[in-house]
Amino acid sequence: MVRSPMLYFASGVLNLPGAVITASHSPKDYNGIKLVAPKAVPLTAETGLTAIRNRVTKGEFKDAKKRGGYTKQSFKRQFRTYILKGLKKEIFKGMTVATDIGNGMSGASMASIDDALPAKFPMIFKKPDGRFPNRDSDPCLRKNQKYLIELIKKKQADFGIGFDGDGDRIAFLDEKGNYINCAAIGALLAKRLIEKESGAGIVYTNLTSKILVDTVKASKGKAVRARVGHTFLKERMRATKAVFGAEHSGHFFWRDFFNTDSTILTLLAVMEAYAEAREAGKTFSEMMKPYTVYSQTEDVVVEVSDKKLAMELLIKEVKKMKPKKITLFDGCFVEFDEVWGAIKPSVTEDAIKLMFESKSKAKATSVQKQLLTKLKAIAKKLN
Repeated sequence: MVRSPMLYFASGVLNLPGAVITASHSPKDYNGIKLVAPKAVPLTAETGLTAIRNRVTKGEFKDAKKRGGYTKQSFKRQFRTYILKGLKKEIFKGMTVATDIGNGMSGASMASIDDALPAKFPMIFKKPDGRFPNRDSDPCLRKNQKYLIELIKKKQADFGIGFDGDGDRIAFLDEKGNYINCAAIGALLAKRLIEKESGAGIVYTNLTSKILVDTVKASKGKAVRARVGHTFLKERMRATKAVFGAEHSGHFFWRDFFNTDSTILTLLAVMEAYAEAREAGKTFSEMMKPYTVYSQTEDVVVEVSDKKLAMELLIKEVKKMKPKKITLFDGCFVEFDEVWGAIKPSVTEDAIKLMFESKSKAKATSVQKQLLTKLKAIAKKLN
């Protein structure tokens, strides 16, 4: 049993296609397969998934001319060497990182990191269990962070982390148990990466907090917009040779990891940043304070029978609210005087998603509620 990032690593190293059986962060009733082409390039509807679906639907299968075989090979040691290369391990001495494995696949990797570094990683829910008996798989939702918050306080940890089922998403909480927006973590790392590579590209999406773009521009980097979804973001990474990318959902992408997401590389990069901040006498929350100036609502999803028509009708309603700017990309990104956010059709469901942000949580919530009321009325009319 392995995490999705281990598939990406093996595919990248061997230059071979690959697959992992996983429903990612989806609830326990779901299952699926992640497929990649050589060098860990995701297989999408445009690059093969539609063709596979059509063949399966039609029952068009062919017998291979030659029977295949298999070879067992572990990449754990090679992966560990790869991610620890160049690290100054001594800077992590005395650091405590509360860790919620969430009964997913990250336990083995974190045990290896625990053995390799002088930091402490007290862990909960280490046993893999696809029924997710302790919390749902998504670590970014506040309702799923209860036990991690308790662990942070019990162990007086420097900060905490939580993983999803297949280990490709990571959530960060500060020493007080406050959830840190993934874009804030992305901004912290983007600034450091741009300092190393002047003008480096950083990929974001409409759902990513504005702090990431603000930080990239202030650091003289290049902010590159992509559609929401790990496959689209990885595609933009490759096309633009961006060094890093971040999504609101806890995916963090690295050019040096075959343009795919790695929670472990992200964790180690954050630990390096915190080691420097700790040396300067700062707590984790103090380190993150410059990046937590905005408040973002949780995304709200409304089912609709016709996504395209629903989007058209909702954008008409948005225009009546006289926004400063509407950007039609991956749905639309709306900017009012003090509030901004995304309205987008879901990729996997017949639904529309809303998420807004502001320096004032109340103002962001107010705009989201107004549009949610309008969207529900549209959905009722269409359904």
